[in-house]
Amino acid sequence: MKGDEKWEIHGCNMAFWREDAIKVNGYNEDFVGWGPEDKEFVARLLNLGLEKRFLKFGAIVYHLWHKLNSRENLSLNEEIFRRTKESKVYFCANGINKYLSNC
Repeated sequence: MKGDEKWEIHGCNMAFWREDAIKVNGYNEDFVGWGPEDKEFVARLLNLGLEKRFLKFGAIVYHLWHKLNSRENLSLNEEIFRRTKESKVYFCANGINKYLSNC
């Protein structure tokens, strides 16, 4: 996979194993508003050593309607994504584990 192609992710066409999502602590809840939170999540999965698979025309896609988030924090959100890619970190501090510990 070439350079930036590795980071090309579209959240509406994505699936992952629950166990892998928990290993990286799910979505990073430091994101506020619109931004590349799905790309940052996948970046951490890739940093963990997992690989992407392409299923073009091999799966059914559903998209749930939702209101659009504000883009006010877009530059901050893009910075979180950039740092994740560059640092090769695979675990975020503000994620799903705070919900799982109560189960």
